[in-house]
Amino acid sequence: MIGFMIAGLYRSRPFVGNALRFNSPKPFGSRHAVRRMGTGILDNLDDEQARLMEERVILLDRDDNVIGSATKVDSHHASKQLPLHRAFSVFVFDSQFRMLLQRRAKVKATFASYWTNTCCSHPLHVAEELSPGGSTLRGVQNAAVRKLSHELGVKEGSVAPEELKYITRIHYKAYSDQGEWGEHEIDYVLFIQKDLEYDPSPNEVDDVKFVTASELKDIFDQAKLGKTKVTPWFKHIMDSSGFSWWEKFQAGQLQDCVDTVNIMRFGDV
Repeated sequence: MIGFMIAGLYRSRPFVGNALRFNSPKPFGSRHAVRRMGTGILDNLDDEQARLMEERVILLDRDDNVIGSATKVDSHHASKQLPLHRAFSVFVFDSQFRMLLQRRAKVKATFASYWTNTCCSHPLHVAEELSPGGSTLRGVQNAAVRKLSHELGVKEGSVAPEELKYITRIHYKAYSDQGEWGEHEIDYVLFIQKDLEYDPSPNEVDDVKFVTASELKDIFDQAKLGKTKVTPWFKHIMDSSGFSWWEKFQAGQLQDCVDTVNIMRFGDV
């Protein structure tokens, strides 16, 4: 059993400004645009995505206990059997309680061009993202702050780790379109309401938009018709309890949804 240090996590905090501004995307440099040609697993990824695949993620048993580490390529390529690893999904809401979505960049190895929640990634197998001060949750929050900056250009210091409110964990496994890549994760669900400025990285994000609950349900309906795509973890979260958590969050009752004991499991895991 892992100990979550969540005391005081639900104290209200003032917003940092109400204006939300999207800056002009940075142009692709040559390191982003070049496609790798060859016979290796990473040869068809662009250089930046290939570099990120060498980062080491946290391998887990079914109870979320750490059992080792592996590179992202060894934990996400189907030929490696998709070992279970730790992840997080951040849901950012603005002052109107609209959810920020991103469409994953077309150069991503997994689920390219899919719509998903605000930010989804992995804590790395490094001290500050494993269990700093004995808190697994703080490690996940630290990783989430890092990736909000990396993917969406959120300025350093704009989000404190403790502002990311933990809800639960989900366990799922899914293969991307061609079956070459996939995910097998215990995913920490984190909510935050805050108005922020964004400068999305074009190597990570193709598009962003805020949606109401009704608008998001329309997107899921369009996905059922094959007119758009949403990531499997996002669908699992929203189909199970995500919309009710959203309502509770808006009502100031998110603490009623927190589960630090159980792991929600989806599919054949």
